[in-house]
Amino acid sequence: MRLTEDIKQLIVKCMHDDLSPVEKDALTSWLAESPAHRNYLHDLLQKEELMVDLKQWILVQESDTTDWTERLKTKTLASIHAQESPNRFRRIRRIIPFAAVLCSFVLAGLIYRFVWKPSAPNTNRIVLHDVELPNNHAEIRLSNGKVIQLDNGKGALVTSGELKYADGTLIQSTDPNTDLVATVNTPAGNMLQITLADGSQVTLNAKTSFRYPLQFPKDQRLVEVNGEAYFKVAKNKKVPFRVKSNGQLIEVTGTEFNVNTYSKQKSSTTLVEGSINLSANGQQIQLKPNQQAILSEGRLSQKSVDPHNYTAWIDNKFYFNETDLHTALQTIGQWYDLQIIYKNTIKETYLYGEIQRTKSLSAVLEILKRSNIQFELVQENGIRKLLISN
Repeated sequence: MRLTEDIKQLIVKCMHDDLSPVEKDALTSWLAESPAHRNYLHDLLQKEELMVDLKQWILVQESDTTDWTERLKTKTLASIHAQESPNRFRRIRRIIPFAAVLCSFVLAGLIYRFVWKPSAPNTNRIVLHDVELPNNHAEIRLSNGKVIQLDNGKGALVTSGELKYADGTLIQSTDPNTDLVATVNTPAGNMLQITLADGSQVTLNAKTSFRYPLQFPKDQRLVEVNGEAYFKVAKNKKVPFRVKSNGQLIEVTGTEFNVNTYSKQKSSTTLVEGSINLSANGQQIQLKPNQQAILSEGRLSQKSVDPHNYTAWIDNKFYFNETDLHTALQTIGQWYDLQIIYKNTIKETYLYGEIQRTKSLSAVLEILKRSNIQFELVQENGIRKLLISN
């Protein structure tokens, strides 16, 4: 049975009626994963006693809008305090039955709410048949406070003494004596290529934040990325190029590599060409082409890989080659701005396929159908969700 700290916290929040819609979905999914999860609550009490308490609780719950558990707790504590006894052990023995009754009602309410009580129809739920790519715009936030919405039709950005589009259209002029720093944020369904002041090129994937100076100091080339980015670094042995990302520091003099930090628990750096020195938490490793560094739980490790499996996105493709289902769905969800919800425990599944990311979602989901993955696409309260089951 899967009983994580996150699930325990959800149960506690449920008792306080403080669950968000997303948290309610998560707890409901956990209860639906296995009969063992639902039986877990049953086994805490004798079933016959629990059913009696449950029926009483339901009758009161449906006929009285006041907080029944709060009134029960008040009455129980009042009864406990009213029974004076000089013998501490005897007082504890009196408290135990009241505590058991209180626990019984709380658990009964929990089971009723998430297992037996019919779900009220969600009037804001819409079944979707397809999703087109979001038409959002990347933005730049400058350190002087200026915010610029970028024109998707203008293409790449170029920084060379001033900020402009690749077609020459000026976005922001810069004073050589001013150290302006730009933070670029790309939305779902959007990529952006940037040429930095030193000639290095960076391609940003969707939902990525990239921070860099419009002009590098003479003795330093330092940028920061959160999300996913592909770097083609201009060679300069005297001034190494450094990338900060998710607690690690990457240092190169001229190379091509991919950084993926979408998951805070696990980030990867994949080397295509050249060499990389990577450090994190006092550990250091050096990568050669066709190697990948993994930072997980504070530990660095490395392995040999096929870089194409991790860099096909720069050609605006989904490329799945023995890709596990959870990783593939995370990639699809980030691009189409979907929340991925697992309705039950999903068996180990690997996907194979290649498709342009310019396609609508329904075309991409054909890959899931070929692997016999069941899914439903809905929109609830303005949030698009892909519900997965098998």
